[in-house]
Amino acid sequence: MKEFQNYFEVTPRIVPADQESTIRITPLFDHAELPPADRIKVRFFPVGGLFPDGTSTQAIDGEREDISIKREGKSLLLKARFAGEQEHCILLDLFDLPGYRGSDTWVAKEKKGIRFNVYSLHPDLYRLRPFKGDFHVHSVCSDGAESPEYVAARYRQMGFDFMAVTDHRRYEPSRRTMEYWKSLNNGFRLYPGEEVHSPDNPVHIIHFGGSYSINEKAFSDEQRYRKETEEILRTIPPEDLPAGLDPFPVAASEWVFREIRKAGGLSVFCHPYWQTNKYEICEALSDAVFHRGKFDAYELLGGFYEWQWRSNSCQVARYGDERAQGRSFPVVGLSDSHGTDCEKLADWNSTVILAESDRIEDLISAVKNGTCAAVERINEPVPHVFGEFRMVKYISFLVQDYFPAHRELCSVEGALMLEALAGSEFARKALDCLGNRVAVYREKAFARS
Repeated sequence: MKEFQNYFEVTPRIVPADQESTIRITPLFDHAELPPADRIKVRFFPVGGLFPDGTSTQAIDGEREDISIKREGKSLLLKARFAGEQEHCILLDLFDLPGYRGSDTWVAKEKKGIRFNVYSLHPDLYRLRPFKGDFHVHSVCSDGAESPEYVAARYRQMGFDFMAVTDHRRYEPSRRTMEYWKSLNNGFRLYPGEEVHSPDNPVHIIHFGGSYSINEKAFSDEQRYRKETEEILRTIPPEDLPAGLDPFPVAASEWVFREIRKAGGLSVFCHPYWQTNKYEICEALSDAVFHRGKFDAYELLGGFYEWQWRSNSCQVARYGDERAQGRSFPVVGLSDSHGTDCEKLADWNSTVILAESDRIEDLISAVKNGTCAAVERINEPVPHVFGEFRMVKYISFLVQDYFPAHRELCSVEGALMLEALAGSEFARKALDCLGNRVAVYREKAFARS
């Protein structure tokens, strides 16, 4: 009966593991009024089966006597100890509901199995906060369809906390977008970036968050770029290079990865199995880049058209094979969108990052530390989350129980940003009045110790 969840506010959604916490369930509308506490039965299921006494069981009733229930005004307070790092399912059976009349589906004498989910975390993850982002996005400044300012507004409307315009060989559009929207006080973060295509190198590399352009550095002094790439090449052992492969792009890619780090940015090895008539990056070159492992993150999920569906399947499988061989690296999901309206790619893939804050240095550090996952949601139906198992479990919970309400808040702000971009002063004032509602929602999702 999750369809009734929109009738309630549940705070917090995320609690510290192995501590006692109080969950507050508050009806938001009169028709969802709760009966007295003695007319409510609570059923509690630790999804992983771990109970506070240290036992693990598949007991199907999951009822616990150590949960206290009381009313405080309209709210129901549930106090319990949440064991371990796992999801917890709370089911409410309500009896003798207030006698409203009408056709609303809530109106009935009894409601059973109203479900709310919370998640308990160990301290290392509990101190982090979730942020949804995309940093492989194009605008009309390269081969996209829309202005970078418009793209940013649409991304907020789709529920993103941060993004970067990363046009081909162009860093300035991302800075232009940041400058245009710099007066926003709603917490939507815009960061610099670019897609790097260094000379004679077919490998596509995203530069996210650095302080200057790597494309410009490569092309403004190409002689130096080639000299430094040759120096890198001389350090690569022959056994790291597949037979018959031109080694220059391997070293050129490592030059780009190195320069991005010097700029303070994050380097992302992009879509090695993107296929038109052929893989855009030959497999031997991908093998060498994977084997050397000099990039910061791997674009596990990248943008593709429906007829290119095999690309991401191969990228996911390759990630599994690399891990099996002992090579592990962070993974991200990026849209590679070239238009938020004319294409279907925008918001098909995203990255959820668990970070101390949404400052660029914290986001980059979190990705490098692997506290992130790639999320796929093609045409909105069923999401898929990829990454390290611990991340997938928790971020899947966030996708289901945290981000839907988060997106509703962002949607209003994005729509107002579009109106403001079209010249509406009223929309700009409305944005100022809304303040940073998303940050408030984010913090309310976490229990206070």
